[in-house]
Amino acid sequence: MHAFADRLRRLRTEAGRPTYQAMSRAAGRSVAALSGAARGEELPTWQTVTAYVAVCGGRPDEFLAAWEHLRDLRARTALPEPATQVGHVAGLTNLPQPPVPSFVGRDDSLAALTVGLETHKGVAVHGLGGVGKTELAVQFAYRRSFALTWWITADSEDNVAAALAGLTRALNPGWPAAAGTADATAWARQWLASHDDWLVVLDNVADLGVVRPLAATAVNGRLLVTTRRDLSWAELGLATLHLGPLTRPASLDLLRQWSGRRGEPVAAAELAADVGDLPLALRQAAAYLRERPNISVLDYRRRLARQPLRILGAPASVRDGHPVARTWQVTVAALTSQNPDAGRLLDLIAYLAPDAIDLDLLGASGGDALDIEDAVALLASYHMVNLSEAGISVHRLVQTMARAEHDSATPALAAVRAVGSLAPGGNPETDLVSWPRWARLAPHVEALAGHLAGVELLRANPELQLAAAGLFTACAVYHRGQGRYGTAVSLLEQASATRRELLGPDHPDTLTSRYCLGGAYWSTGRYAECLEIGEATLSARRRVLGREHPDTLANASNIAVGYRELGRHEEAIALSEATLEARERVFGPDHPDTLQSRNNLAGCYRAVGRHEEAIRLYEATLDARRRTVGDLHPDTLQSRNNLAGGLRALGRHDEAIELHESTLVLRKEVLGREHPDTLHSMYNLAETYVASGRRTEAAKLFRTIREARKRLLGPDHPDTVRAGEMLASIKRRSA
Repeated sequence: MHAFADRLRRLRTEAGRPTYQAMSRAAGRSVAALSGAARGEELPTWQTVTAYVAVCGGRPDEFLAAWEHLRDLRARTALPEPATQVGHVAGLTNLPQPPVPSFVGRDDSLAALTVGLETHKGVAVHGLGGVGKTELAVQFAYRRSFALTWWITADSEDNVAAALAGLTRALNPGWPAAAGTADATAWARQWLASHDDWLVVLDNVADLGVVRPLAATAVNGRLLVTTRRDLSWAELGLATLHLGPLTRPASLDLLRQWSGRRGEPVAAAELAADVGDLPLALRQAAAYLRERPNISVLDYRRRLARQPLRILGAPASVRDGHPVARTWQVTVAALTSQNPDAGRLLDLIAYLAPDAIDLDLLGASGGDALDIEDAVALLASYHMVNLSEAGISVHRLVQTMARAEHDSATPALAAVRAVGSLAPGGNPETDLVSWPRWARLAPHVEALAGHLAGVELLRANPELQLAAAGLFTACAVYHRGQGRYGTAVSLLEQASATRRELLGPDHPDTLTSRYCLGGAYWSTGRYAECLEIGEATLSARRRVLGREHPDTLANASNIAVGYRELGRHEEAIALSEATLEARERVFGPDHPDTLQSRNNLAGCYRAVGRHEEAIRLYEATLDARRRTVGDLHPDTLQSRNNLAGGLRALGRHDEAIELHESTLVLRKEVLGREHPDTLHSMYNLAETYVASGRRTEAAKLFRTIREARKRLLGPDHPDTVRAGEMLASIKRRSA
């Protein structure tokens, strides 16, 4: 048979070595049948030989005589007694390895596995590659006693057949060497069907079809399947057990036991987070640290961040076989061969935040919506991503490995464009309708910013960097409006530096990012830096865009506010009046920018004691905003709050309190309880309570404000400190 198979292999070589997949499509025979014919372990059917030879350009009749001779020899080979007449060999097993001595964090999974095998003919343990499915099966098999325990590497039909043939020879040592694999496989299945108290482990299954024939025989025995695929295992009568990453305490326990390290608890916890609590990656890290006692855990984390392929490309030990890198490379190759879109989407997902990825975000990268769904479903079936009502999530280490394989910026650019295409227009700070979408996109923008800043390949791509800079700027404005000032500053510094380097200091886009950065600095209490940037961008915009360009006037309006807050009242009034006059002339009296200038000028008048003029402007602005943008727009609520402050300045405390209280209720409903504007309303109301002698109520509000600002802004932010000072002042007066 081996000589016959050698003839077939030579014929395939002469035909240019077509793949068995291509031969299967052309000949209408299965890949397993065609590849089996060329191995020589069993006699193929004449139909298979005919198909094999014809697709390789040969003449089947030249093989007929040899095939018939082999058929006749096989027919004269006497097979042993039927499997039903061969009893147990007590304790027979071929488990590939002993269990590891330090097995942590899986007690619940072992218990669930026991229950599943008691109530079903088998259990399919599924999960991400490297999560420990094989080790769980080994641990279970060694802890439970069966008359027969047989381990099968079941990644292909051929391997299953070979393992079953091995079982036949183990149960029946007299099995004739001349008998084919097909006969041995059939005999093993017959034996399993007619006996009980056995466990067959099918490790690394990728296809239901591999398991189906054995599932039909598992009447009195049990099957334990390990697989990366989340498929319809129930149709085979199998229970399912999803194996996820370890808990953090179990991860730390594994690191300690495998590495022998007891120090650096903080760095160890951060390392566990870096690898997403994946057992294989943790064992690799522990082995690396054990072999290099001079390397700290922090050093390992730095090396992993810089060279993930090198660090994760070496096996933790001989028994682990494939390291993490190879484990997932094999998976990605398999799913990409089935659906190229799946590989493309995984490349894109690698640059996003690991959680809450929407399908419409992936759809924005191009392609038919149903094709995208199919690709994501395939990724999920391999556990490369997880699907839930909250969206798509992915293991962080899967992202790391995908990025490490990239040799161009193309996937990152696709991710930036996909996120950017869904970014809402308008003003992210005040457009309430856009906030839910920004809330979904913001984590992905932040993830992109981290990758683009930290990877030289991406930093060196101007197209990518400029596409991202606009997205970062818009998202930063959203964050600033929500009170997340630190994140806003980080994004704007990155966007501003990128645009300055690639476009020049006076390009309008550079000036926009610089101007927004100044505003973010103001929000964090960096007033001098804000004013310096604001004055520089105003001068540049006047020179580049003209004195009455919308961006120039917006810049001037906010510089005037800065002057006012820093006590430079005459400059503030002069600039505010000039800006208002220009906006009324250019945009009209009811344009939102004009109304903002009118509001700002009213604040300047109030600051110098021109209260009656301030009140008239506040009232006019409020009426116009109600008419143009509605009662609940953030600008309208700003006008209500400022008018209440003007009333307090005139000593009209009851009116001021009533308007402040109603505005606070509206801001809580519209913006949220801890939005910066809501807390500002609360602060102004507390000040008015103090002015009217209601100190107890004021103290309660200041305490609430201080705690909320600590959470939102930090304990050292000027607004947090100011609330604490007001609370302390009330306590001193009450003492």
